[in-house]
Amino acid sequence: MDHRRRHFSIPILAWTVRAILLGLLIGPVISLLTFLVAMAGEIRTHHQWILLLIPLGALVTALLYQKLGPYLKDGGSQVIDLINQGILDIAHPTSIGYEKDRDAHKQKISTKMAPLLLLNTFITHLVGASGGKEGVGVQVGSSIGSYCSRLETRFLHRPQSIQQKGIWLISGAGAAFGALFNAPIAGTLFGMQFSNPRVNRTDALLPCLTASFTACMVSQALHTHTLVPVRAEAFPLDFPTLLILLALSILLGLASRLFCHLIHLTKTLFSRITANPYKKALLASTLLLLASLGIFALTGSFAYNGLSLDLIIEAEYGTTSNFAPLFKLLLTALTIGSGFVGGEVIPILVIGATSGAIFGQFLPIPVSALSMFGAIGMLSGSTKLPLACFVLGLELYGFGNPTSLFFVCSVAYLFSGRLSIYERQIVPVVIDPAWDV
Repeated sequence: MDHRRRHFSIPILAWTVRAILLGLLIGPVISLLTFLVAMAGEIRTHHQWILLLIPLGALVTALLYQKLGPYLKDGGSQVIDLINQGILDIAHPTSIGYEKDRDAHKQKISTKMAPLLLLNTFITHLVGASGGKEGVGVQVGSSIGSYCSRLETRFLHRPQSIQQKGIWLISGAGAAFGALFNAPIAGTLFGMQFSNPRVNRTDALLPCLTASFTACMVSQALHTHTLVPVRAEAFPLDFPTLLILLALSILLGLASRLFCHLIHLTKTLFSRITANPYKKALLASTLLLLASLGIFALTGSFAYNGLSLDLIIEAEYGTTSNFAPLFKLLLTALTIGSGFVGGEVIPILVIGATSGAIFGQFLPIPVSALSMFGAIGMLSGSTKLPLACFVLGLELYGFGNPTSLFFVCSVAYLFSGRLSIYERQIVPVVIDPAWDV
């Protein structure tokens, strides 16, 4: 009995210590990332002429990748491949794995990735491209997890299995996501599921949960600014309201489908026009600059550039423009096509929140709740992570009617199609309308 207890407790203790150390490392790095993004946005706000440097920013970003390693642009895909290879090796130890990049599990995440991502994200927000920061945060967190795994291997002189390496990556990604939104439970679920929603990595539950909570506590102790939306107003859920939510959720699922298709189409289109990374960056970023100036001429504001977090607050009060989702979608697609670094989660939250708020003047549901449904529902469809998004909605908005939110997340996911914002994610089969067959 004592031997069994000892055999069971040592892995728990070891992974708890590893996860705490990982969270202690990731928390300050996420704080640094948030600080850099905020500083870039403040500089641009006080010197709006910097927006004219969007093409220069795209060229510098392309130059850094070409000089330091073009493969670094696929850091997110590499992380997902490494985690999924571990899943395949656990389920089928004799399997080859992916036919494409079949040796991805033998690759190492470069130590250049994290510093380069931080620098390029600063450039993105300095010049006013419409990007986020969570995509970079997740990659940086996974990178730190990979570094810790390699240091442990060198220190103990004992190689780690692909499963152990995957747990390091999962814990790093979850801790970073949780710290970015101060949502440790959502971070835990995100880390366990984002690479393959079909498989819930319960073997990584303890380290991912511990790292996520630790990183959140550290980042908040450092006064890291996170998204703090208006508290969504609860409302009674009856059958007519449920039918309204059903229709709204289907629209959100189709909107997330449109977003993913547009992002993938934009990448493909500019790659087909020219294979030269500098020409591609210059062309797409010039269109981004022209679109930004055109939107400014129509609205008198550059609120659609950068993070655009103010648009979420406006949406929750019902004061946003009806064209806000379209403007933000256009700038986000061109930003990604230009090769800028950041992420899609916050732009999706902005697009979804402003889209949901539009229905406030038509539906008998509080506009703050509609804005939340739009943001979280569209994110659920775009990431294919309805459970993580449901918990994120509860942690961010403090919503008092979880039944409604879970319903919206589930239906939006079911109608979101096959594409995800994570290109190498193994997406489960969802409902496809007849026109997609």
